[in-house]
Amino acid sequence: MDDRPDILLRRDGRLAQIILNRPAALNALTHAMIRRMSAVLTDWAADGQVETVLLTGSGDRGLCAGGDIVAIYRSADAGADDRADADAEAARFFADEYHLNAQIHRFAKPYLAVMDGVVLGGGVGVSGHANTRIVTERTRLGMPETAIGFVPDVGGSWLLSHAPGELGTHLALTAALVSGSDAIALGLADHFVHSDRLPALARTLAVTDAAEAVRALAETPPPSDLLAQRHWIDECYASDDVGEIVAALRRSPVEAARDAAALILTRSPTALAVTLASLRRARRLPSLDEALDQEYRVTLRFLQRSELQEGIRAQVIDKDRSPRWSPAGLGEVTEASVAAFFAPLGEQELGLGVGLGLGEMPYVDADLIFVTDLLTPGERARLAAARSFYQAEVRPLAVDYWNRAEFPFELLPRLAAQNLAATGAAATSHLLTGLLQMELTRADTSISTFYGVHHELFAAAIDELGSPEQRERLLPGLLALEKIGAFALTEPEHGSDISRMMETTATRSGDEWVLNGTKRWIGNGAMADYVLVWARDTADGQIKGFIVETERPGFTATPIENKIAVRIVQNADITLTEVRIPYTNWLPGSRSFQDTNVLLRNSRIWVSWQAVGQQLAAFDVARAYALERRQFGMPIASFQLVQEQLSRMIGNATLSLSLMVQMARLQESGRLTMDQAALAKATCTTRMRETVALGRGLLGGNGISTRYEMAKIFADAEAIYSYEGSYEINALLVGRAVTGISAFS
Repeated sequence: MDDRPDILLRRDGRLAQIILNRPAALNALTHAMIRRMSAVLTDWAADGQVETVLLTGSGDRGLCAGGDIVAIYRSADAGADDRADADAEAARFFADEYHLNAQIHRFAKPYLAVMDGVVLGGGVGVSGHANTRIVTERTRLGMPETAIGFVPDVGGSWLLSHAPGELGTHLALTAALVSGSDAIALGLADHFVHSDRLPALARTLAVTDAAEAVRALAETPPPSDLLAQRHWIDECYASDDVGEIVAALRRSPVEAARDAAALILTRSPTALAVTLASLRRARRLPSLDEALDQEYRVTLRFLQRSELQEGIRAQVIDKDRSPRWSPAGLGEVTEASVAAFFAPLGEQELGLGVGLGLGEMPYVDADLIFVTDLLTPGERARLAAARSFYQAEVRPLAVDYWNRAEFPFELLPRLAAQNLAATGAAATSHLLTGLLQMELTRADTSISTFYGVHHELFAAAIDELGSPEQRERLLPGLLALEKIGAFALTEPEHGSDISRMMETTATRSGDEWVLNGTKRWIGNGAMADYVLVWARDTADGQIKGFIVETERPGFTATPIENKIAVRIVQNADITLTEVRIPYTNWLPGSRSFQDTNVLLRNSRIWVSWQAVGQQLAAFDVARAYALERRQFGMPIASFQLVQEQLSRMIGNATLSLSLMVQMARLQESGRLTMDQAALAKATCTTRMRETVALGRGLLGGNGISTRYEMAKIFADAEAIYSYEGSYEINALLVGRAVTGISAFS
């Protein structure tokens, strides 16, 4: 037996046991206990004598009542001189706790957690992520955080967001306790063993395979009371707004629903709003690791606020059960204040999840050839900050909005605040520009496409071909994303042959131009303030660019629906019927179709960077899934064929990235040609198609469900393959370059 009083360690045959040993405090976790657990699990993972790990708690009151919140309260109550040290220590506590939660989730050997008695908060963190979770008739499990002005953490947002229907939302907002049967119904536990059989379980585990031992002693759980109430819970908790949820509960004819509303209204309004947002975001994240990263951001923000301290005071210290929340009502909590809890932490990121460029996973940013070494230190910092922002703010929204085919307008102010416009001409280098475009696509293709059309086509055209007056008038609003632009070149009957067959016309009429024609597949067209319309001047037959304000009479934009790819992008069919614009809306630098070449050449380059980002997105999801998905008792990432698939995926992405590094060098030296841009687009998108197909296949049936990112990534790849010059057109451009013979003639 170990001599540490707070944790007891026992070895018996093939079994190693951790006993949380603070029964007077319901075995609440201290920082030292968390570190000790992590250390012994690391040792036992490598110890061939240990085949099974069993977690229990001393006494018969419970496994664990959570983290030691009294210590957190005392740290928060420290004087100003000690507050910085206290905050740093609290941050270390939560970081180590969340790392332990992830470690338990990844533990390859059987890890059995006996959730007997009270299991709250941090207790769920050390048991709910186990590969074998056992409850008893005495189990009382809950995530009580909203009652103390906090949010479900220790991976609770991940567990509750994946509970059936809205059962997890109900548990999170009410902070109610549930039985062992309810825990199984929620997906928080696996087996029901009567408490009288627990000593026999430990003895059997010492000599028997874990699965056989559990089968021998487990029994059918009693019916779940919570599951029987799912009909009204799913209906009332469907909204993404806490106020609407409370209103639905109050309207319900079910007394339990009205009781839930009353209970919710005693909780911290801020904690409630952030909790709901946390669950909704976690539902769209690819794995527990990303959810823990998100929880860490939220946790550090709560440590700086009064809600948590006030909640602990009222519930634990003074026990007056009358917290004075600020703000006091749900209506006072703004969307902006909630969003601030999820903002990236920069260098403070926990970094467990794939895609943040941090953490212990090998090549977590998937840069196997160290391309970022080619950047300056300042550029590397900027790229890391952008990646963090994209992964934290863009990626969690994408699947939901993609399924709804709607645009997340609330994201625009946050995108603008990141000064993303500097990904264009203002960027330090063309390589950084491309890598930023790659990382945005890695988070979501649609948002990347929206921004590429807006900035790389529309704003770039104003910058390259516009007059000084046009640049001064339009660029500030465009760069701030206060005004949105679209680029209208393609027509219903003309795509690849548009330079020869364009039908849209512009006719000079005094101090005005009169435009007539139709355009097809115009990205951002259904939401733009301005559209750059390319039309044939009836006077000289040349194709020129014209800025058209979308509110002008005769201009109509009809959204294109039922797309299978880039569904967030608001594509439109545009009709121009006698649309009159000022003469000064003509871009003076556009005198023929040749003047579009610089724009189209550069657009092929940013789409090629998109193809790299799309491959990395597929790799991120596939790798995370392979590490988490278990078959035959082990992660599928340990299987040879899965590793071969991941190797091909990252190989394709790395080859594409290498090609794009050279394209950036050619841009930097001013030597990039249309032939080279066509080569990049054709090559990278072909590699991309194979990569996303491998990723989709690796997820099996889950790879075709639109609730998972991989289906979105797979579908969006087809759009990248198709737009800005199809594979066939780009291949013919390259063929002409290497043979000297045009196949277009």
